[in-house]
Amino acid sequence: MTRSHTPKSLAVLLRARMHPDSIPSPPPAPSPAASPEPGPSARTAAASSVRHWLHASIAAASPPPAALECFSDGYRSLDRGGRHEILRSLATDYDVPRARVRDLMRQYVSVSATGEGGDQQPGAEREEGGAASALYRMERGLRDALRPKYAGFLEAMNAQPGGLKLLAVIRADLLALLGEENAPVLRALDGYLKEKLVTWLSPAALALHQITWDDPASLLEKIVAYEAVHPIRNLIDLKRRLGVGRRCFGYFHPAIPGEPLIFIEVALLKDMATSIQEVLLDVPPIAECEAKCALFYSISSTQAYQVLIWESFFSSVSLTC
Repeated sequence: MTRSHTPKSLAVLLRARMHPDSIPSPPPAPSPAASPEPGPSARTAAASSVRHWLHASIAAASPPPAALECFSDGYRSLDRGGRHEILRSLATDYDVPRARVRDLMRQYVSVSATGEGGDQQPGAEREEGGAASALYRMERGLRDALRPKYAGFLEAMNAQPGGLKLLAVIRADLLALLGEENAPVLRALDGYLKEKLVTWLSPAALALHQITWDDPASLLEKIVAYEAVHPIRNLIDLKRRLGVGRRCFGYFHPAIPGEPLIFIEVALLKDMATSIQEVLLDVPPIAECEAKCALFYSISSTQAYQVLIWESFFSSVSLTC
Protein backbone atom coordinates (compact mmCIF):
# COMPACT_ATOMS: atom_id res chain seq x y z
CA MET A 1 0.00 0.00 0.00
CA THR A 2 1.06 3.56 -0.49
CA ARG A 3 -0.28 7.05 -0.11
CA SER A 4 -1.61 9.25 -2.91
CA HIS A 5 0.43 10.65 -5.84
CA THR A 6 0.04 7.21 -7.34
CA PRO A 7 1.89 7.51 -10.69
CA LYS A 8 5.04 8.99 -9.14
CA SER A 9 4.97 6.57 -6.22
CA LEU A 10 4.57 3.58 -8.52
CA ALA A 11 7.49 4.67 -10.66
CA VAL A 12 9.75 4.93 -7.61
CA LEU A 13 8.40 1.81 -5.95
CA LEU A 14 8.72 -0.36 -9.04
CA ARG A 15 12.03 1.15 -10.20
CA ALA A 16 10.85 2.08 -13.68
CA ARG A 17 10.67 5.31 -15.64
CA MET A 18 7.18 6.82 -15.56
CA HIS A 19 6.36 8.11 -19.04
CA PRO A 20 3.62 10.73 -19.38
CA ASP A 21 3.60 10.49 -23.17
CA SER A 22 1.47 8.14 -25.21
CA ILE A 23 2.24 4.45 -25.42
CA PRO A 24 4.18 3.50 -28.59
CA SER A 25 2.03 1.56 -31.04
CA PRO A 26 3.22 -1.64 -32.69
CA PRO A 27 3.81 -1.69 -36.46
CA PRO A 28 0.80 -2.93 -38.44
CA ALA A 29 0.84 -6.69 -38.77
CA PRO A 30 0.67 -8.07 -42.31
CA SER A 31 -2.57 -9.85 -43.09
CA PRO A 32 -1.94 -13.60 -43.31
CA ALA A 33 -2.55 -15.11 -46.70
CA ALA A 34 -4.78 -18.14 -46.87
CA SER A 35 -2.74 -21.25 -47.66
CA PRO A 36 -3.38 -24.98 -47.49
CA GLU A 37 -2.05 -27.01 -44.57
CA PRO A 38 1.55 -28.03 -45.41
CA GLY A 39 2.27 -31.72 -45.82
CA PRO A 40 5.14 -33.69 -44.22
CA SER A 41 7.55 -32.93 -47.07
CA ALA A 42 6.78 -29.20 -46.84
CA ARG A 43 7.36 -29.26 -43.06
CA THR A 44 10.70 -31.00 -43.55
CA ALA A 45 11.74 -28.45 -46.16
CA ALA A 46 10.69 -25.57 -43.88
CA ALA A 47 12.70 -26.97 -40.95
CA SER A 48 15.70 -27.51 -43.23
CA SER A 49 15.50 -23.89 -44.40
CA VAL A 50 15.35 -22.60 -40.82
CA ARG A 51 18.33 -24.79 -39.89
CA HIS A 52 20.25 -23.35 -42.85
CA TRP A 53 19.64 -19.76 -41.71
CA LEU A 54 20.52 -20.73 -38.14
CA HIS A 55 23.89 -22.07 -39.30
CA ALA A 56 24.47 -19.04 -41.53
CA SER A 57 23.85 -16.75 -38.55
CA ILE A 58 26.08 -18.63 -36.10
CA ALA A 59 28.92 -19.36 -38.54
CA ALA A 60 29.40 -15.67 -39.35
CA ALA A 61 31.61 -13.56 -37.10
CA SER A 62 28.86 -10.94 -37.18
CA PRO A 63 25.45 -12.50 -37.98
CA PRO A 64 23.97 -10.83 -41.10
CA PRO A 65 20.64 -9.11 -40.37
CA ALA A 66 19.12 -10.78 -43.46
CA ALA A 67 19.99 -14.24 -42.12
CA LEU A 68 18.53 -13.39 -38.70
CA GLU A 69 15.35 -12.12 -40.31
CA CYS A 70 15.01 -15.25 -42.46
CA PHE A 71 15.53 -17.43 -39.39
CA SER A 72 12.95 -15.43 -37.44
CA ASP A 73 10.30 -15.64 -40.16
CA GLY A 74 10.99 -19.32 -40.74
CA TYR A 75 10.91 -20.25 -37.06
CA ARG A 76 7.56 -18.54 -36.54
CA SER A 77 6.09 -20.52 -39.44
CA LEU A 78 7.09 -23.90 -37.97
CA ASP A 79 4.71 -26.11 -36.05
CA ARG A 80 5.47 -27.42 -32.56
CA GLY A 81 7.48 -30.40 -33.79
CA GLY A 82 9.53 -28.30 -36.20
CA ARG A 83 10.38 -25.77 -33.50
CA HIS A 84 11.47 -28.51 -31.12
CA GLU A 85 13.72 -29.94 -33.82
CA ILE A 86 15.39 -26.56 -34.30
CA LEU A 87 15.87 -26.14 -30.54
CA ARG A 88 17.53 -29.55 -30.27
CA SER A 89 19.88 -28.58 -33.09
CA LEU A 90 20.63 -25.21 -31.48
CA ALA A 91 21.43 -26.79 -28.12
CA THR A 92 23.43 -29.75 -29.44
CA ASP A 93 25.25 -28.54 -32.56
CA TYR A 94 26.23 -25.13 -31.19
CA ASP A 95 27.17 -25.97 -27.63
CA VAL A 96 30.49 -25.16 -25.92
CA PRO A 97 33.43 -26.30 -28.14
CA ARG A 98 34.87 -28.67 -25.54
CA ALA A 99 37.77 -29.94 -27.67
CA ARG A 100 39.08 -26.38 -27.96
CA VAL A 101 38.53 -25.84 -24.24
CA ARG A 102 40.60 -28.97 -23.43
CA ASP A 103 43.47 -27.83 -25.67
CA LEU A 104 43.50 -24.39 -24.08
CA MET A 105 43.40 -25.90 -20.59
CA ARG A 106 46.44 -28.08 -21.35
CA GLN A 107 48.34 -25.04 -22.61
CA TYR A 108 47.24 -23.04 -19.59
CA VAL A 109 48.35 -25.70 -17.11
CA SER A 110 51.68 -26.02 -18.92
CA VAL A 111 52.38 -22.28 -18.79
CA SER A 112 51.21 -22.10 -15.16
CA ALA A 113 53.61 -24.90 -14.18
CA THR A 114 56.62 -23.27 -15.84
CA GLY A 115 55.78 -19.98 -14.12
CA GLU A 116 55.99 -21.58 -10.66
CA GLY A 117 59.72 -21.39 -10.02
CA GLY A 118 61.92 -21.41 -6.98
CA ASP A 119 64.57 -18.77 -6.27
CA GLN A 120 64.63 -15.65 -8.43
CA GLN A 121 67.54 -15.54 -10.90
CA PRO A 122 68.84 -12.48 -12.84
CA GLY A 123 66.33 -11.61 -15.55
CA ALA A 124 63.67 -13.77 -13.88
CA GLU A 125 61.48 -10.72 -13.26
CA ARG A 126 61.20 -10.06 -17.00
CA GLU A 127 60.48 -13.73 -17.67
CA GLU A 128 57.84 -13.74 -14.95
CA GLY A 129 56.18 -10.71 -16.53
CA GLY A 130 56.11 -12.46 -19.90
CA ALA A 131 54.63 -15.61 -18.37
CA ALA A 132 51.97 -13.56 -16.59
CA SER A 133 51.00 -11.89 -19.88
CA ALA A 134 50.70 -15.31 -21.50
CA LEU A 135 48.51 -16.51 -18.65
CA TYR A 136 46.18 -13.52 -18.98
CA ARG A 137 45.90 -14.11 -22.73
CA MET A 138 45.09 -17.77 -22.19
CA GLU A 139 42.53 -16.96 -19.50
CA ARG A 140 40.84 -14.57 -21.89
CA GLY A 141 40.88 -17.26 -24.56
CA LEU A 142 39.42 -19.77 -22.10
CA ARG A 143 36.60 -17.42 -21.19
CA ASP A 144 35.77 -16.96 -24.87
CA ALA A 145 35.96 -20.71 -25.53
CA LEU A 146 33.63 -21.50 -22.63
CA ARG A 147 30.89 -19.43 -24.25
CA PRO A 148 28.53 -21.65 -26.25
CA LYS A 149 28.54 -21.05 -29.98
CA TYR A 150 24.91 -19.91 -29.85
CA ALA A 151 25.78 -17.03 -27.50
CA GLY A 152 26.60 -14.57 -30.27
CA PHE A 153 23.51 -15.62 -32.21
CA LEU A 154 21.19 -14.92 -29.26
CA GLU A 155 22.79 -11.55 -28.59
CA ALA A 156 22.56 -10.56 -32.26
CA MET A 157 18.91 -11.65 -32.36
CA ASN A 158 18.16 -9.45 -29.35
CA ALA A 159 19.51 -6.44 -31.28
CA GLN A 160 17.40 -7.33 -34.33
CA PRO A 161 13.99 -5.58 -34.74
CA GLY A 162 11.43 -7.98 -33.25
CA GLY A 163 14.23 -10.20 -31.98
CA LEU A 164 13.51 -9.87 -28.27
CA LYS A 165 9.93 -10.96 -28.82
CA LEU A 166 11.14 -13.99 -30.80
CA LEU A 167 13.57 -14.93 -28.03
CA ALA A 168 10.68 -14.87 -25.55
CA VAL A 169 8.77 -17.23 -27.85
CA ILE A 170 11.84 -19.48 -28.15
CA ARG A 171 12.14 -19.62 -24.34
CA ALA A 172 8.47 -20.60 -24.05
CA ASP A 173 8.97 -23.34 -26.67
CA LEU A 174 12.12 -24.50 -24.89
CA LEU A 175 10.30 -24.81 -21.56
CA ALA A 176 7.61 -26.88 -23.28
CA LEU A 177 10.31 -29.14 -24.78
CA LEU A 178 12.00 -29.52 -21.39
CA GLY A 179 8.70 -30.79 -20.04
CA GLU A 180 8.95 -33.68 -22.50
CA GLU A 181 12.71 -34.40 -22.47
CA ASN A 182 14.79 -33.05 -19.61
CA ALA A 183 18.16 -33.35 -21.37
CA PRO A 184 21.24 -31.62 -19.86
CA VAL A 185 22.08 -29.92 -23.15
CA LEU A 186 18.58 -28.40 -23.30
CA ARG A 187 18.82 -27.28 -19.68
CA ALA A 188 22.12 -25.57 -20.48
CA LEU A 189 20.52 -23.66 -23.37
CA ASP A 190 17.56 -22.71 -21.20
CA GLY A 191 19.83 -21.51 -18.39
CA TYR A 192 21.87 -19.34 -20.73
CA LEU A 193 18.81 -17.87 -22.45
CA LYS A 194 17.08 -17.24 -19.12
CA GLU A 195 20.14 -15.39 -17.81
CA LYS A 196 20.20 -13.16 -20.87
CA LEU A 197 16.46 -12.47 -20.88
CA VAL A 198 16.47 -11.55 -17.20
CA THR A 199 19.06 -8.90 -18.04
CA TRP A 200 17.37 -7.66 -21.22
CA LEU A 201 13.97 -7.50 -19.51
CA SER A 202 15.12 -6.06 -16.19
CA PRO A 203 12.95 -3.28 -14.70
CA ALA A 204 15.64 -0.75 -15.64
CA ALA A 205 14.98 -1.52 -19.32
CA LEU A 206 11.19 -1.14 -19.01
CA ALA A 207 9.04 1.98 -19.21
CA LEU A 208 5.98 2.46 -17.00
CA HIS A 209 2.91 3.95 -18.72
CA GLN A 210 -0.59 4.58 -17.42
CA ILE A 211 -3.16 2.72 -19.53
CA THR A 212 -6.41 4.64 -20.08
CA TRP A 213 -9.72 4.21 -21.86
CA ASP A 214 -8.39 6.43 -24.67
CA ASP A 215 -5.58 4.01 -25.61
CA PRO A 216 -5.84 1.94 -28.83
CA ALA A 217 -8.38 -0.87 -28.89
CA SER A 218 -5.62 -3.38 -29.66
CA LEU A 219 -3.96 -2.56 -26.33
CA LEU A 220 -7.22 -2.67 -24.35
CA GLU A 221 -8.01 -6.07 -25.89
CA LYS A 222 -4.72 -7.38 -24.48
CA ILE A 223 -5.63 -6.10 -21.02
CA VAL A 224 -8.94 -7.98 -21.19
CA ALA A 225 -7.33 -11.13 -22.58
CA TYR A 226 -4.40 -11.31 -20.15
CA GLU A 227 -6.10 -10.26 -16.90
CA ALA A 228 -5.43 -13.44 -14.94
CA VAL A 229 -6.36 -12.50 -11.36
CA HIS A 230 -9.83 -10.93 -11.59
CA PRO A 231 -11.23 -11.50 -15.12
CA ILE A 232 -12.76 -8.49 -16.85
CA ARG A 233 -16.38 -9.35 -17.59
CA ASN A 234 -17.26 -6.84 -20.29
CA LEU A 235 -16.50 -3.38 -21.68
CA ILE A 236 -18.38 -1.70 -18.83
CA ASP A 237 -16.16 -3.51 -16.33
CA LEU A 238 -13.06 -2.53 -18.32
CA LYS A 239 -14.09 1.13 -18.47
CA ARG A 240 -14.72 1.16 -14.73
CA ARG A 241 -11.24 -0.26 -14.03
CA LEU A 242 -9.72 2.50 -16.15
CA GLY A 243 -12.00 5.28 -14.88
CA VAL A 244 -12.38 7.46 -11.81
CA GLY A 245 -10.80 6.03 -8.68
CA ARG A 246 -8.92 3.35 -10.61
CA ARG A 247 -5.54 3.15 -12.29
CA CYS A 248 -3.89 0.66 -14.62
CA PHE A 249 -0.15 0.80 -15.27
CA GLY A 250 1.74 -1.25 -17.82
CA TYR A 251 5.40 -2.11 -18.24
CA PHE A 252 6.52 -1.72 -21.86
CA HIS A 253 9.80 -2.58 -23.53
CA PRO A 254 10.95 -0.36 -26.43
CA ALA A 255 11.64 -3.46 -28.53
CA ILE A 256 8.04 -4.70 -28.10
CA PRO A 257 5.82 -1.63 -28.70
CA GLY A 258 2.12 -1.64 -28.00
CA GLU A 259 2.19 -4.77 -25.84
CA PRO A 260 2.50 -4.62 -22.04
CA LEU A 261 4.82 -7.25 -20.65
CA ILE A 262 3.16 -6.87 -17.27
CA PHE A 263 0.36 -4.64 -15.98
CA ILE A 264 -0.87 -3.63 -12.55
CA GLU A 265 -4.36 -2.54 -11.49
CA VAL A 266 -4.79 -0.11 -8.61
CA ALA A 267 -7.85 1.11 -6.68
CA LEU A 268 -7.84 4.50 -4.95
CA LEU A 269 -9.76 4.11 -1.69
CA LYS A 270 -10.72 6.21 1.30
CA ASP A 271 -10.05 3.36 3.72
CA MET A 272 -8.39 -0.02 3.56
CA ALA A 273 -10.66 -2.57 1.85
CA THR A 274 -11.61 -5.58 3.94
CA SER A 275 -12.27 -7.80 0.90
CA ILE A 276 -11.68 -7.76 -2.85
CA GLN A 277 -15.43 -7.60 -3.40
CA GLU A 278 -15.37 -4.01 -2.16
CA VAL A 279 -13.01 -3.18 -5.03
CA LEU A 280 -14.75 -5.19 -7.75
CA LEU A 281 -18.38 -4.34 -6.94
CA ASP A 282 -20.08 -1.86 -9.25
CA VAL A 283 -20.43 0.88 -6.63
CA PRO A 284 -19.87 4.59 -7.33
CA PRO A 285 -16.18 5.38 -6.70
CA ILE A 286 -15.22 8.02 -4.17
CA ALA A 287 -13.87 11.39 -5.24
CA GLU A 288 -10.15 10.96 -5.87
CA CYS A 289 -9.35 13.93 -3.64
CA GLU A 290 -10.73 11.88 -0.72
CA ALA A 291 -8.53 8.84 -1.40
CA LYS A 292 -6.05 8.01 1.32
CA CYS A 293 -4.62 4.72 0.09
CA ALA A 294 -3.90 2.88 -3.15
CA LEU A 295 -4.64 -0.84 -3.28
CA PHE A 296 -2.69 -3.04 -5.72
CA TYR A 297 -5.31 -5.68 -6.43
CA SER A 298 -4.16 -7.34 -9.66
CA ILE A 299 -0.83 -8.05 -11.39
CA SER A 300 -0.82 -9.96 -14.69
CA SER A 301 1.60 -10.62 -17.54
CA THR A 302 1.17 -11.52 -21.17
CA GLN A 303 1.23 -15.24 -21.83
CA ALA A 304 4.30 -15.37 -24.08
CA TYR A 305 6.47 -13.72 -21.44
CA GLN A 306 4.87 -15.10 -18.30
CA VAL A 307 7.67 -17.25 -16.92
CA LEU A 308 10.60 -15.02 -17.79
CA ILE A 309 8.82 -11.81 -16.73
CA TRP A 310 8.12 -13.14 -13.25
CA GLU A 311 11.71 -14.40 -12.97
CA SER A 312 13.13 -11.03 -14.01
CA PHE A 313 10.54 -8.78 -12.40
CA PHE A 314 10.33 -10.25 -8.93
CA SER A 315 14.07 -10.93 -8.69
CA SER A 316 14.66 -7.18 -8.41
CA VAL A 317 11.33 -5.52 -7.57
CA SER A 318 9.60 -5.32 -4.21
CA LEU A 319 5.94 -4.44 -3.88
CA THR A 320 6.19 -3.67 -0.16
CA CYS A 321 6.33 -0.20 1.34
